[in-house]
Amino acid sequence: MEGNNWRQSEKRVPLRRARPEGALGIEGILPNPKLRLMDQVREVMRLKHYSIRTERCYSDWIRRYIHFHKMRARKDLSEAEPKIELFLSDLAVNGKVAASTQNQAFNGLLFLHTNVLRTGGSGMKSPLDCL
Repeated sequence: MEGNNWRQSEKRVPLRRARPEGALGIEGILPNPKLRLMDQVREVMRLKHYSIRTERCYSDWIRRYIHFHKMRARKDLSEAEPKIELFLSDLAVNGKVAASTQNQAFNGLLFLHTNVLRTGGSGMKSPLDCL
């Protein structure tokens, strides 16, 4: 009994990992600029410990988005909001996909713009922000 009461009264101190001065956290991951775009996407996802299935799914939606708009250069990815809106609308109307599929596509594109390209995603938080 005494041992049980002693453990309850003991204060727990949270452990902190030592981080060197000026070290970046997980939000500060920058992809290798020498890699191709899809390799950069995979690199960031792996550094953030995303599931392999999430990586494959997001990569596929990003690839479809690039092919849909016939993009050739990285500068073609600028002005994301109207392009994402057009892509998601086409998915809903011509692709006849479910809302959850549309959400997956949106989240993949949002990941691309916020974590890889660092354009901020224009403040979009849901597919409804685009439509």
